[in-house]
Amino acid sequence: MVVREAAGAGRGGTLAWSRSSLLLQVFGVVGLVFLGAVLVTYLGTLPGLRRRFDLTAVGSNTLDERLAELVEKLPEPVLVEVFFRPFDYPLTRVGAQAQGRMSQLLHVARNQFPEKLKVREHDLADVAKVSVRMKELGLEEDNVVVVTRGKHKVVLRLLRDVARIDPGNPLVESEPTLEAFRGEEALGVALLRVSIEETPRIVFTVGHGERDLFDVEKPLAIGRLHSALVADGLRADRWDSSADPQVPADARVIAIVDPQQPFSSAELEVIERFVEDGGRLLLTTTGNAALFGQAGSPEALAGRLGIGARAGFVAQPIPDGFGGWRMGLEQCGTIVVAGTGLDRRHPVTESLWRADERVGLPNARALVPEGTRPQNSVLVDLLRSTEVSWRDLPQSGGRGDWRFDQRGEETGPFAVAMALAFPPADSRSDAEGERRAARVIVLGASDALSNDILGRNRDFVMNVFNWLAQRDYRLVIRPREVERRVLDLANTNALTLLNVLSFGVLPGLCAVLGVVVAFARRR
Repeated sequence: MVVREAAGAGRGGTLAWSRSSLLLQVFGVVGLVFLGAVLVTYLGTLPGLRRRFDLTAVGSNTLDERLAELVEKLPEPVLVEVFFRPFDYPLTRVGAQAQGRMSQLLHVARNQFPEKLKVREHDLADVAKVSVRMKELGLEEDNVVVVTRGKHKVVLRLLRDVARIDPGNPLVESEPTLEAFRGEEALGVALLRVSIEETPRIVFTVGHGERDLFDVEKPLAIGRLHSALVADGLRADRWDSSADPQVPADARVIAIVDPQQPFSSAELEVIERFVEDGGRLLLTTTGNAALFGQAGSPEALAGRLGIGARAGFVAQPIPDGFGGWRMGLEQCGTIVVAGTGLDRRHPVTESLWRADERVGLPNARALVPEGTRPQNSVLVDLLRSTEVSWRDLPQSGGRGDWRFDQRGEETGPFAVAMALAFPPADSRSDAEGERRAARVIVLGASDALSNDILGRNRDFVMNVFNWLAQRDYRLVIRPREVERRVLDLANTNALTLLNVLSFGVLPGLCAVLGVVVAFARRR
C-alpha cells in the first residue's frame, strides 16, 4: 500500500508538472506570436520596408497614380483638417454619402503616405474648441476640408469643390443624388496650390474714390472680399498710385474697383505698361455717371485693351409669382447669369457651369469688343445675360426706368464680364511667355464684389482672382465608380450554385471531417 501510494503520488506530481509545462508553452507561443505581430507592424511603418497591395477591383484602397505622384513629391508634410456636420433635409442622405466618400479617400491617402499627409477630423460637437480653430483658419462655414502647409492654405467645400449634387425634384418626391465625386481631383489641386512657395500679392488702387478694402460693415465696401482673399492664401494690400507712381515690385495683380475720380494719364500709362509686361489686371466699370467713359476712367483703360463699355445698365424682367413677368422695378437691374450664360471652357467659369451655379450682378454694364486688341490676344465672354434682357438707358435723372423701350433700347444677350489673355511683347521663349502671359478681366458690375453680394458670388469672385494670380491649377482625374459586388440572381445560375454550396458542399465537408476525426480517435 505504501509503495502504491508513493507511486500514485509520483504520477500525480508528474501530471501536474506536465500540465504546467504545457501551459507555459502555450503562453510562450502566444507571446512569440504577439511579439512577431508587433515587429511586423513596426517594420511595416518604415518607408523603406512597407509594402501595400490593393486587391480591390477598382483600386479603391490606392490613390490615383497622378495624385500619388503629387503627394510623394510634396516638399514637407501637409495637414488636412476636416470639419463635417450632418446636413439639413433634404441633403441629409446625399450629404452623408459625400462625407463618407471624402473621409474614405483621406483615410486611404493617410495610410498610403503617412509621412506626407496628416489628417485631423474635428468633432463639431465640441463647439468651443472647434470655434477657436475655425477662427484661426478664417472659416465662416462648416462641411469643408482645409489643406494647409505652413502659411499656405486652401479650403475645399464639400458640395461645391468635392461633390456635384443633383438637387432632385420635391414635386415628384425625387431626392437629391450624388452625380459625381471629384475628391481626388479637388485634393490634388489643393495640394498643388499649397506646395507653391510664393504667396501672390494683389494690390487695390486707392486715392480715386475706390471701394474701401477693409470695411466689412458697409454694404457697398469690399472688406469681406479682403477677408476671403486672405483666407484663400492670397495677400491683399492697398496701392496709392498718386503717392507711389511705380507698381510694387512683388505685385501679381492690380485691382481697380469702382473709382469715382479719374486717373491721371501717367497713372494709366504705368498700369498699361504693367499689363503689357505680363502683369494681371482686374478692372470694374465705374458707377459714377459723370466719370463713365471719360478720360482717366476705367472704361478708357479698358478701351486701350480692346474692350468697350456701353452706357446704361443691363436689365431683365422678374417673375411676378403668377406665371408672368414684371418690369419697372429696381430689382430688374440685378441680372442673374447661369447655364449657357457661363463660358463652359474658361477656368474662371468652367467649374461654375459644371456645378450649375449662378452669379448675381447688380447694375451691370454691357461690354463689347472695341478698338484694337493686343497682338495674339484671346478675348472670352465670361458672363452673358439672357436673351430677354435689355440695355436700360438713363433717363433725364441719370437713372433708367427699368422698362424696355423698343424705340432706342437694344435687347440681349450682353457680355457683362470679359477675360483677355495675351503674351507679353518681351517674351524670350514660348515657355517663358506662357508663364508670364498677361491676363485681364473687365467686370461690368462693381457691386458684384461688395459685402452684401459677395456671399452669393464668392465662387465666381475667387475664381477670378485665382486665375489672375495664375493659381488656376488643373489636375484632371476621372471620378471612380463606387465598387459594388452584387450577385445577379435573376439572369445567372448564381442562386443554384449558392444553394449547392450552402446545402451540399459545406455540410458534406463537415461530415467528411467528422468521420476522419472519429477514425483517428479510434486508432
